[in-house]
Amino acid sequence: MESVPIHTTFEETYRQLLFIDSVVVSARRKRNLRRAVLFLVLTLVSLLLFFFSESDFGAAGVFALPFWWVCFGFYLLYLKWKTHKRRTGVLKQLAKNSLPESPSEMHLSFSTERVSVARGQETTTVKWSDFRAYLEEEDTVYLLQEHPYLAWSFSAKEIGAPALAELREIAKLKLPAFKM
Repeated sequence: MESVPIHTTFEETYRQLLFIDSVVVSARRKRNLRRAVLFLVLTLVSLLLFFFSESDFGAAGVFALPFWWVCFGFYLLYLKWKTHKRRTGVLKQLAKNSLPESPSEMHLSFSTERVSVARGQETTTVKWSDFRAYLEEEDTVYLLQEHPYLAWSFSAKEIGAPALAELREIAKLKLPAFKM
């Protein structure tokens, strides 16, 4: 395919970064839910040992429960603070840094073998086999690599609806859909 100019803006880049971040945070929430269930099971075991056991182990477990729940609560607050800091600081700075210096500087070209982005004299080419999955939003296609933050994202605002439709079709053929 011929080269398609990429017309990116700060708002569009930041929106795409926030979407990828929400996918990552959603996966972490599932992991934290499993941890909360583990804490709940430990609480029930400690309470059962306290009421149905004659040993002192059950009493020690019941007295340690508030400490463990407070620690878990602080851990969740820390994760919330870290997510807020990443979204308001790091992702905004990343969006600013990824913008080209001139609007006509970036170009996208893709085929059934590879995807290339040219930025001035520098060209980055990735084979479809190097991507792990694709994810699509209403007007955006995300090509995910090993780490979700290394995703390549292209929207209809950036490359136009015809190029996006063609990229989406090739991605569906070459890559599995991302599952959270």
